[in-house]
Amino acid sequence: MMTSSDSVLENIQSLNLLQGVPPDEVKLAKRQSVGGVSEIWLATHPLHPAPFVVKYSKYTCAGNDYIRGQFEREYEASCVRFERGISTSSTHIACFDVDAVEHPYLYIEYFPSTPLNEIMQHCFEWRCVRTIFARLSKCLRQIHTNGIVHRDIKPTNILISKSGELRIIDFALSTIDGNWHRFHEEGMALGTPLYMSPEQAYGKKIMLTSACDWYAVGVILYYWMTGTYPFQGKNAADTMKMHCYNDVPQPQINRLTSSPASLPELCCGLLSKDPNSRFSAVNRFREILK
Repeated sequence: MMTSSDSVLENIQSLNLLQGVPPDEVKLAKRQSVGGVSEIWLATHPLHPAPFVVKYSKYTCAGNDYIRGQFEREYEASCVRFERGISTSSTHIACFDVDAVEHPYLYIEYFPSTPLNEIMQHCFEWRCVRTIFARLSKCLRQIHTNGIVHRDIKPTNILISKSGELRIIDFALSTIDGNWHRFHEEGMALGTPLYMSPEQAYGKKIMLTSACDWYAVGVILYYWMTGTYPFQGKNAADTMKMHCYNDVPQPQINRLTSSPASLPELCCGLLSKDPNSRFSAVNRFREILK
């Protein structure tokens, strides 16, 4: 009998056959989403029996190393995850290349799912929320113990299938074994401002550890509890400054039902300005998720 991991491996091996297939030979079936840098398309090709995803840059990388770097790092991180045996915590990427007009693209395993931001609109029972956070914690542990820090954890980058399987996507800003991508320079504040840890806002390489991903988990928890973000300024720069210097507003459990009384305190612990101080909150948070 084929196990779930066997099925994943078979799908990945089949998807790898697309390495070197240019995008003009791929049939784009449906556009899934449009972001600031890229478009996501559901696609098909005779070499792969199932649908897969094409992530295509809206911009040329000619003279733009940052755009190329995002796509290249996402592919590199996928290769490292697969080599280190953590392919089921995130979607597999089979190909990175640049097309004839110098637009980077990726071929990505299709994972039928719903992004967490949509689930957060209607799921407020702690039993359900706890299950999601427990699975997110497990995925983060697998990623972190294998030397990868995501650096852009947010609800749109967390996918959940109908069976409850959770995967993390978009490793374009990740560090691998403590190393930034070659096109990510010292002083670049990379991430999503609403979820960005203070050390990311500072742009200091030496400060970036798995604690920045847990800070983002704290922001997700804060929003799920209260319906508001802990820090939201007039613009991105203002929001980042608030993450660095403002005290965390005391969260109230306005939306979650039957949740532990200690949740607000733990949330504030995850949002500590000091990265090292977050880890005790992470351990306590994991305890209540059991």
